[in-house]
Amino acid sequence: MELPETLLERGLSVLGYPSVTHGVANRYLDAADLEIAPSARIAMGCLLRGQVDLGPYTRLSRGCVAGGDVTIGRRTNLEPNCDLIGDVEIGNYCAIARRTSFQQTNHETSKPSQQIRFYEEVLDSDLPPAEEGPITVGSDVWIGTRVTVLSGVTIGDGAIVGAGSVVTEDVEPYAIVAGVPAERIGWRFPRDVRERLLELEWWEWDEETMRQRRDFFERDLQRAEVANAIPDLEERP
Repeated sequence: MELPETLLERGLSVLGYPSVTHGVANRYLDAADLEIAPSARIAMGCLLRGQVDLGPYTRLSRGCVAGGDVTIGRRTNLEPNCDLIGDVEIGNYCAIARRTSFQQTNHETSKPSQQIRFYEEVLDSDLPPAEEGPITVGSDVWIGTRVTVLSGVTIGDGAIVGAGSVVTEDVEPYAIVAGVPAERIGWRFPRDVRERLLELEWWEWDEETMRQRRDFFERDLQRAEVANAIPDLEERP
């Protein structure tokens, strides 16, 4: 975990960034621009730097680091010791297991040295980090423990990433991927079910609508014959 650099950062990290401190952080920390929903839960020991936007009912467990331009959607859970570095966006209702790393920036390798600190402290120069674009994670995504997601990757809605994987390329919606580098090993649902779910975008429904359609969420959609049981698009809220 990256360590807090100032007394204020240390205090906020120990306290878990309670709502009453957000204005103080934005005013006195040059490295912080926080937009945190009042219902978001941040455990003690987390560290937030940069432009961090946490949606309603998000949860960051102990030891999580968000550093950069980071957006996390409604009711997404991050288990302990996850790192989100750089330009990272995660959708709604995602499950991110412990020690997952989203590394959007990397070391520049074309110069004689690769160490940023060397350029800053010895040469009084800059070595800008290399990056291939933002990391984007859709909604309803499950990422297993100790996964690494690299720069420029998009993970589609409903996907599953197996534990220990290194994701170097885009992942299709509802794909199941695993390995180093991660490759598709299956699909969560048959094609017609996947297409209907992507059209519905249930993760954008309000929670009252979700409760009214509890029977839909309790169905087993891995059987092809239940595709017709998915709500019609005309019923979409």
